Amino acid sequence: MKTHPATPERCGLTASEMRKYLAPMKAAESAADASEDTLPEWKQVCIDAYALCQEQKWSGSCYDCFRYCEGQREWPVDKCRRVGKGE
Repeated sequence: MKTHPATPERCGLTASEMRKYLAPMKAAESAADASEDTLPEWKQVCIDAYALCQEQKWSGSCYDCFRYCEGQREWPVDKCRRVGKGE
């Protein structure tokens, strides 16, 4: 099906059989897309800050700060922040 999606008969399937097999996969993709769009704003802030913390090697434990952020709905800038030139 992946090799010849436009011609299911090359895979030994009829068009209706192919739709039957693809429907659950499309539904799962749609559900995954919808769940990403429905994150609360504070949760997305926590995720974005965690990603920056990991990528830029901020001071503090990124994971602990992420967990704090999930509970308090704000990033703990006193514990996890960018490392400045003087630090």
